[in-house]
Amino acid sequence: MKRERFINIRRLAALDIVYRGQRTIMLEFGFGVFFLFILGIVFLLFAHHRTPFTTAVGVYLLFLGLNYIPLLAYSLSISMKESAQQEVAFELAHQDVYRRKYGIQQMLILVPLAIIALVIVQESRKGTPDSVPDDTAIDPRQPESPSPAAIAQV
Repeated sequence: MKRERFINIRRLAALDIVYRGQRTIMLEFGFGVFFLFILGIVFLLFAHHRTPFTTAVGVYLLFLGLNYIPLLAYSLSISMKESAQQEVAFELAHQDVYRRKYGIQQMLILVPLAIIALVIVQESRKGTPDSVPDDTAIDPRQPESPSPAAIAQV
């Protein structure tokens, strides 16, 4: 399997659900979206002394809240399908590697717009040959099945 350099955000949400529970994660991600967004607006609009520092804090909190939107969306999707265990079966089977990787890299949540950027990149790569896991990849030694056009010619 091709090792990803960065964590897969959907799998991060699924692992959080598996390890910490669906209710806890939904509360955490929902809180992250709404509270951080509102707090950012408060810093931007209602700070007693508008300084570059309060503006920077407000913008940082807004962007931090935006990071939680895809996490909340993925956790809602995973919870509705009740598929958390299935989506991270490989990671759970190899906990020694992936628990550390996901534990460290989930700190990217604190980097403004990092999660948004990763989601955009990961979603745009869906369906490309690089995104196919090894267990479903086509074996080059196996002959390809004939196309429907080739079958029709026979």
